Amino acid sequence: MSFLIALLGLGFLIFFHELGHFIAAKLCGVAVLEFSIGMGPRLFSFVWRNTRYSIKLLPLGGSCAMLGEDAAGSGDFLTATGKECLKDESDPTAAQTVIDYDGVQFSKEDLPKYTFQGKSAGKRFFICIAGVLNNFIIAFIMAAVLIHFAGFDPLYVVGTESNAPASSIGLAPGDRVTGINYQGKRIKSMPSYRSLYIWKYLNTPDFNENTVLTIRYQHNGHTMLSDFKPYYSEDQKTYNLGILFYGGRLMPETIPEYLSEICSEVQYNVNIVFESFKMIQKGRVSRNEVMGPVGTVAVIGTTVEQSSKYGIFNAFLVFLQLLIMISANLAIMNLLPIPGLDGGRLLFILLEMISRRCLNPKIEEKINAAGMILLLIVMALILSNDIWNVISGAYKEILGG
Repeated sequence: MSFLIALLGLGFLIFFHELGHFIAAKLCGVAVLEFSIGMGPRLFSFVWRNTRYSIKLLPLGGSCAMLGEDAAGSGDFLTATGKECLKDESDPTAAQTVIDYDGVQFSKEDLPKYTFQGKSAGKRFFICIAGVLNNFIIAFIMAAVLIHFAGFDPLYVVGTESNAPASSIGLAPGDRVTGINYQGKRIKSMPSYRSLYIWKYLNTPDFNENTVLTIRYQHNGHTMLSDFKPYYSEDQKTYNLGILFYGGRLMPETIPEYLSEICSEVQYNVNIVFESFKMIQKGRVSRNEVMGPVGTVAVIGTTVEQSSKYGIFNAFLVFLQLLIMISANLAIMNLLPIPGLDGGRLLFILLEMISRRCLNPKIEEKINAAGMILLLIVMALILSNDIWNVISGAYKEILGG
């Protein structure tokens, strides 16, 4: 049951992303040939108000195929191509010539009015970025629900290790740490306990006896900056901050604080995406930790199942937190300037807006097709990795199962 809920949750986020493209296309007067969840062969579809709605076999994404957009750019090579025919074949003298896209029909003379490529660069840019905007919108809505019921996890100091260098810089219980970095780098914002956890995982392996840390914190209403050296733990055989933090959650006390923490929750999940890139760059991500749609569903399902031991409502909040992370991930990944993704199309449109010259549609189609083929190859590799990790139990090991 938990895996079905996880699959529905992932499908909902994909649906909401594609819904953004769909609504924007309709607002801008662009015809939508097919709105689908999933890729590959159709499992179920119907035509309503001259748009085909489909559920497809592979839960790897979705598409919003617009009139005048190449198949690769729409995200689905199986988008129907138009065929010229007569709308009323029983009476050829009264019949109207139409272009039929597998049940979705337009009169020949009306085609230019409804095509994606026929719209201004500004409208096309809005249509392409609308899916990403929808992912952020739903992330903010879910974050608002999460913070309302579960609060947030501020980075409050509760003490320091007695013999750690940090014990001499004046930190007191109740001080709130807001930023940290080392070796003179720009101070990184630390709005939550989880933010610090990710930062430590990424950076503490680089610490040594010569490392100098800089911490920013609120002390008696004043913003303070202090430098100190990391603390080497003989027990753990590693460097750490030598500062003890409160790891629980608190409820916001004012509306401004509530809104601020909603933004911090979304920001944290956006930062995870970029921190993940850094982890990959530094070789700190193993093959077992690379997850595609199958792995995501498996991990969500297992996590929700484990958290349900503490109550249905607790499981719901954990599920919500995972969906916020995935929604932010979908938004950022779709913004990457890769042909076949929204970011690739946005890049083409930006170049057009800057140069005031439109790229040859045939060239753009070939670039999108090449990018889409590469994406499909990568997705196939990730899918096979997912299946292996599920069979081998790697994801259960990651979750401590």
